[in-house]
Amino acid sequence: MRSLRRYSTQFIPMSFSDMVMALGDPILIAVLASLPNSALYLAAFAVGKSIAVFFESAIISILPVSNVLAANQHSRALLLRFVIGLGTGLTLAMLLLSLIPGLGAILPVSSDVWANASLMVTLLCPWPLLIALRRYWQGQLIHAGQSSAIAKGAVLRCLVLAASAMTLANLVPLGPILVAGSLLSGVVVELGYVYFCARSLQFQQTTPAPDLPTNTWALGQYYWPLAQSMVMLWGARLMLPLLVAVLGTVSLAAWAAAWAVTISISNGVRMLQQLVIRHLQAAPGPERVAEQCQLRRFALLIGVVFSGVLCLLAFSPWGHSLVLWYLGDSRPLLDSVAPVLSVLTILPIIMAMQHYQLGLLMVHNNTRAIGRAALWSNLFIVLSVASMVGMEASLSSVAIMVLIATLLETALLSGASKQNDAAARAPHTTR
Repeated sequence: MRSLRRYSTQFIPMSFSDMVMALGDPILIAVLASLPNSALYLAAFAVGKSIAVFFESAIISILPVSNVLAANQHSRALLLRFVIGLGTGLTLAMLLLSLIPGLGAILPVSSDVWANASLMVTLLCPWPLLIALRRYWQGQLIHAGQSSAIAKGAVLRCLVLAASAMTLANLVPLGPILVAGSLLSGVVVELGYVYFCARSLQFQQTTPAPDLPTNTWALGQYYWPLAQSMVMLWGARLMLPLLVAVLGTVSLAAWAAAWAVTISISNGVRMLQQLVIRHLQAAPGPERVAEQCQLRRFALLIGVVFSGVLCLLAFSPWGHSLVLWYLGDSRPLLDSVAPVLSVLTILPIIMAMQHYQLGLLMVHNNTRAIGRAALWSNLFIVLSVASMVGMEASLSSVAIMVLIATLLETALLSGASKQNDAAARAPHTTR
């Protein structure tokens, strides 16, 4: 019971921050929908934000790396220089992409949509650098046990974003300016807040583990598999709607709606990775096995809780009413969404164990295993979904392929973790 309370006190604010951040897009969509030319701006937002998120995916793993390296001053300074370099490079790449002449001609969107989307991407080009710095300081806050500061920062960001969006809608009712201004103002305020909270942190200095990076080149090799895994994950997620679109407009709308609900709830388990890293690093050697078992049980419990929420939506009359309201009272759309939600109800449990295993591998500094697991999982999901679409299978079959791909990645991560444990015990068994 004491462990449950200890873990929950730290996990709930981190999970809450993840879920609050997911409110940003619905707020922007609601404000854009109130503008003249709303259909044009909404289409441009879908394209422009997808490009921004794709560039952001390369720096998502800054958070766990910052958590792992926080206890050593040299490692923190090395990572900060790396973060600034990587974020600046991605910012420049994003700017160059938006300025490439004729790029809109090869994309399946109208010239008006691309003109607005490219302006949005140009204005949003500081996004990767700002997010990278924010995640760097968030990792240090998590390592210090200050997860409540992250939740407060997320709420502050959401409030500033909403206020900026409504203000810009009245002053400058242009979609690209509204989106970029709102997103950037929110993240700048959040970055300032987490930096203010993290600047006074005092860490007990430790000697870096022998297999941790000690220079920029080594850090790049250490970080690359993590960046690759996130880029592939978001690339696969971007491809899924394109593949499902072959099944027709109704199927695409149903998949988009079902996936948005599922992933918004399932993402609540992602911060389990940070919890595992923090507690296993802090646990003395003799107590680490017991701590690992307690963390595994807690991860399973969290997965069951979030799966329970999805089960209520998928199987209860109250859940059906809520989903129907979310779908604009469209009964035909509900008939297509309900089977997909039913299949995906166990996704949070699988993702909880996936992020538990990711935390174990980060503690062992085995980032290559993370990259390999993501590679095979994302290849499987793209190829299997393409096969299902080619056979004109149901959306439930597509959802099953997503579950199998996530199970595959979790199994590969678990196998790598067991190899690490066996290697750690080997010196003791040979004496």
